[in-house]
Amino acid sequence: MRIDKLQIALRPRPAPQALDLGFALLRAHAGPVYKTWLALWLPLCALSQLLIWAAPGYAALWMFLPWWLRPLLERGPLYVLSRQVFGEDVTWRQALRAWPRQLGGGWFRLLTWWRFFMPGRGLYQPVWQLEQARGATASERRNVIGRNGTGAAAYRFGLACAHFDAVLNFGLVALVGLFFSEGPAINPLAVFVSGGNGTWLDLVVMAAYTVSGGIVGPVYTACCFTLYLNRRATLEAWDIEITLRQIQAPAARHQPQQAAPAPAATPVSAQAGRASPQLLALLAALASVLLAAGLLCAPAGAEPLQAAAPPPAAAPGDLQCERPRHLEEQIGKHAPVRSAEQAALRAELRRLYNSDDLRGYKCEDSWHFKDFDEAEQKPERPPKLPDLSVLALVIKVLLIAGGVALVAWLLYRYRGKFAWLLPAPAMHAATEIAGLDIRAESLPGDVAGAVRRLWDQGDRRGALALLYRATLSRLVQQDGLLLAQGATEGDCLRLAQQAALPAARYQVAATATTLWLNGAYGARWPDSAALYAACGAWRAQFEAQPGAQAGGLPGGPSAAHLERP
Repeated sequence: MRIDKLQIALRPRPAPQALDLGFALLRAHAGPVYKTWLALWLPLCALSQLLIWAAPGYAALWMFLPWWLRPLLERGPLYVLSRQVFGEDVTWRQALRAWPRQLGGGWFRLLTWWRFFMPGRGLYQPVWQLEQARGATASERRNVIGRNGTGAAAYRFGLACAHFDAVLNFGLVALVGLFFSEGPAINPLAVFVSGGNGTWLDLVVMAAYTVSGGIVGPVYTACCFTLYLNRRATLEAWDIEITLRQIQAPAARHQPQQAAPAPAATPVSAQAGRASPQLLALLAALASVLLAAGLLCAPAGAEPLQAAAPPPAAAPGDLQCERPRHLEEQIGKHAPVRSAEQAALRAELRRLYNSDDLRGYKCEDSWHFKDFDEAEQKPERPPKLPDLSVLALVIKVLLIAGGVALVAWLLYRYRGKFAWLLPAPAMHAATEIAGLDIRAESLPGDVAGAVRRLWDQGDRRGALALLYRATLSRLVQQDGLLLAQGATEGDCLRLAQQAALPAARYQVAATATTLWLNGAYGARWPDSAALYAACGAWRAQFEAQPGAQAGGLPGGPSAAHLERP
């Protein structure tokens, strides 16, 4: 993109001026822009008219079709404007051939939620079409382009164009309605209430929308495009870059050629050297004249030293001013004068320090009105108080933040008091207790038989672990016992007791828990008879057929001789 070839005077402008620039751009290139737009717009509207005539029952849907696809058609005029603004001539035929390649990027957004809620979509069309941005890059570019009121201006202009379109559409329909009026009355809405109803009314409305859309469409595209260019110029300082590119180095023919020094030329230093005696003689003569004039003007008998002494006291009309208080005496205080030479030297120093160059102040005349009663008439002003607005704002913010923090702390501190306001947290069934997997799919088909085999093979810990986790799994699956994650063996047994299980079923759970705790944590393993009895009782309770009577522990040991931890 060569911005030095821009055909418009581009510089950062307010949004209304950028919109006016869009009208000027459209007037300059109205021919190819409108030809491209109508070449895309009229066939689509003609197809809609044909569908309305063929299937009048879906007339509303067919009239909706051109409005829905309008954002894709706007890329044709934008293609022409984007080339013409840089001095590239594009015909409407070239634009039509290039139009299918311009549809990529943003089309889904433009045809879905943006179609209903984004009147300023024309501002962001160049991001997809001209910059070829996609995804997160396009989103970031849209955010940058729409800042500083540009997005709001495009939104408001889109609403204005929609109103212009509606007013023009209604006006054309009303113009047709004038010809349906009967009698002396003129009714612009006669087309809606007279014989022009049904399919003919739909065709008239669609024709009016074709004309209004054909007029307003390029206006909307051109103005949104200049808004985009104005935002780019503001962000990237195009006006400065254009000016810098226009600055070129001077041509070689404009550069002065260095001439060879003439042999007869005399150096300036040599001329000055020859003129120096004459100049010195002239200065000496002037100094002698001035010295003679000073001696003639001096009073008789005056000594030469007194000629350089300070002037006498000023006359009443002379300019006098006092030393400002903030300036201290430059000479300072010294010891008393001891000789006439010392007094003369101090007087000379004082005179030098009182000169305009060294004293630090200047006396000037000024005119003002006399006010003799100024002291009495001037009211006493109250002392000016310091500006505490910033401090007040800081205190206000701190108080608000402190109040919010206090309320948040109180809600957190007494959160238990408001538990009834919150829904009860959903309990998640435990899948692991004490490091043991209690899921049903992790158990063998014949639990009691597997426990006996592990015990006979000498794996006493594995046998007790299988018996215990199978018991918990059956309680969860068959009895609906809710075990929380992280529950201990004692918690599980306490929940089983609170669940009001049958006595025999609870006794089997207590036996399995006791056997597991004594063996796993105390290394007190039961004998084989006690384990076989526990397996038989477990099989009777958890593997019996439905409807079987759950009794005690047949043949099993009582809980009296099982030690609990």
